Amino acid sequence: MNAFARAARVAAAAALLAATFALAALASSTPSAPPAPAPQPQLQDFIAEPGSSQKFQPFMLHADLWVKLDQRAKLDTIVFTLENGARTCQVLKKDSTWAVDYTWVYPHDRFPPRWYDARELIRTGDSLKLDDAADIRLTFGTMRVGVRATTLKQATAEAYRLWPHTMPPELAGRLKLKLERARKALAGEKDTEPEYPAKK
Repeated sequence: MNAFARAARVAAAAALLAATFALAALASSTPSAPPAPAPQPQLQDFIAEPGSSQKFQPFMLHADLWVKLDQRAKLDTIVFTLENGARTCQVLKKDSTWAVDYTWVYPHDRFPPRWYDARELIRTGDSLKLDDAADIRLTFGTMRVGVRATTLKQATAEAYRLWPHTMPPELAGRLKLKLERARKALAGEKDTEPEYPAKK
């Protein structure tokens, strides 16, 4: 498939699955002051052509699971896209360290309810023959991994070497609460905290 065909497929998929990160506010379990308005990544950024780069604030999704990287780490705002929705960037003030994001999405509308990677989302959307204007609300789940590398080429090689072909159990466990909150918010419930069984 030539570059034009690949770009056309990405554009078509972005149109088919157009959605914004409307649930980003659900990432934190504690209330906080509203952040300053900033451009947010769109679904078409999530499935952008490998090798392309974008710049926006914040540059990546909220990371639900951090592996081999301190959560206080400051990340560069220049993002390089990899295959299947993954991204990478340099970690600032830390030599030879890059961050790699592996992301899955959970569609709340029109799709069979489960977590998908980018390829599965596009393939399933095609098979369902969804209308281009379909309104699809999504929750994103991201694992951020720290890798040792001095160049983008090395970071990319490490990202593919460590590639998780299925969602890691540790991430799946953390996303249960996030997903329950998202479902309650979409249902219009004011209290989005999960209901725990009463202790005996």
